[in-house]
Amino acid sequence: MGLLLQSTGIARELWLFFAQTSILEQVILIFALPSFWYLASTAKSFIKHDGQNVPVMGKDAAIILPIWRARLRYIAHGVDMIHKGYRKYTDTIFQIPTVNQNLLVLPTKYVNELKSLPETTLSSSHAVADYFLGSYTTLQIHLFGHIVWDVTRGQLTQNLGNHVEPLVDESIYGFAQEMPACEEWTPVTVHPTFLQIVGRTSARIFVGKELGRNALWLETSIDFARCIFLGSGILKVVPAVVRPVVALFSPYMWRIRRHHRNARKLLIPEILRRREQAAATADWKAKKPNDMIQWLQDLSEGADATPERIVDRQLGMSFAAIHTTTNHLTNVIYDLAARWDEYGPELRAEVEEVLAETDGQWKKTTLTKLSKMDSFMKESQRLNPPSALSFNRKLQTSYTIPSSSPPYTLAKDSYIAVAAGPISSSESVYESPGMFDGFRFHRMRTAPGGSAQSHQFVTTGLESMTFGHGKFACPGRFFASNESKIILALLLLQYEVRFEDGEKGGPSAKGPELTRPKNMIFADACFPDPDVKVLFKRRAA
Repeated sequence: MGLLLQSTGIARELWLFFAQTSILEQVILIFALPSFWYLASTAKSFIKHDGQNVPVMGKDAAIILPIWRARLRYIAHGVDMIHKGYRKYTDTIFQIPTVNQNLLVLPTKYVNELKSLPETTLSSSHAVADYFLGSYTTLQIHLFGHIVWDVTRGQLTQNLGNHVEPLVDESIYGFAQEMPACEEWTPVTVHPTFLQIVGRTSARIFVGKELGRNALWLETSIDFARCIFLGSGILKVVPAVVRPVVALFSPYMWRIRRHHRNARKLLIPEILRRREQAAATADWKAKKPNDMIQWLQDLSEGADATPERIVDRQLGMSFAAIHTTTNHLTNVIYDLAARWDEYGPELRAEVEEVLAETDGQWKKTTLTKLSKMDSFMKESQRLNPPSALSFNRKLQTSYTIPSSSPPYTLAKDSYIAVAAGPISSSESVYESPGMFDGFRFHRMRTAPGGSAQSHQFVTTGLESMTFGHGKFACPGRFFASNESKIILALLLLQYEVRFEDGEKGGPSAKGPELTRPKNMIFADACFPDPDVKVLFKRRAA
């Protein structure tokens, strides 16, 4: 009877995952699922690392393939497994049996001594490439190499002030193109609508105004990331020996290749045109465009300077920027719609007050003064993190953690992460962590002894690791913060938002315990339901 109940539980987990896939994906998965027997043969590697015993989460006492069952469980319940692991092993290392990686979850006490290690020891770029099966999805290491990091930390961040007005202009254009009239309360499917707006605003800074409004570029840059997420998800349940065959018939792999062709068709002529202008213009340095495609050209040398490589990196930037910002904005809008009366008027008043100080002119300081909005964004992210994990790294060489006792050696080619999601909802870190308190971080900054520079949306630390921490924390978070604030400010100035009756928000510091639309879970990832509608109504002039 026990074995029957266990089998029934697995069948239910498989069905929940299976029901969310397309017909072609279901056919692929039918042939792929037996491959878990192959994956189960590697179970020993999840029990010991060079003779070092590490507890494994998700493994039960079943006689038949306990690691296989844990891998399946991770697909549907990965976030829950990570939370349980954190509660049980807060100060020690534990393992999560993901679908295709040996993942060690480290306590935060080791982060400070790991955060500044070079890429030759701990590599975030290799971790990302392997996580998304870059050899198949084209998200390979050169898309996230030092050039992309240097451009993002350098030119993109240094030009945040120069790009405020273009971002405002493109956001206004995006609202006009994507939003209905909303003269009366009008249902709007938030995620796809704001995906287009974010795609437009990002493109304005990445490839310039003309190309940024090109319909083919928008489709290419937006769908490229979707195909990588979904395509790699399918391939992960297939053993490496048959992945080439499955990839050959995957529609996501076909679309990825098409997106590369379209991106090159659009961007290479622009790259060559700029090179010709640079050669013919004496003061080109003063006149050249101030966008991502130009920065990538300026910093690329040798084999990295080919037009094809530059285009690939630009696609990589779009992959990293568009969907992550859209998911965050969607969650913020859900939280705002669920608590409009409590937060909407006060957030709008803050925007109006800050803009009045500059006679309606948008400046970098305009955004830095939006303390309550920044707090609301951070609180939404705290309760709706994009993943239960962060600080993802791949060991390029074996490394013994100096402070570990007894000494613990991270083996070469192993993967590590930190349980950022559970940390964000821990009672040891935040008061009433399960309660949504939109101005929590604003109060922390303005309290006696507080600092305006602390507890910001972009701040990283051992208690706030959604963006990672240290030398290789997400370098694009400053751009994403500005972009999000501009879009939210325009929303607040132009609209009121709410859910239809019966669709409210989660536990609030001032309101009753209600429920907002539940997030969707896949393995360690957590993302907003993309089909939820929110009612928008344009403010009277």
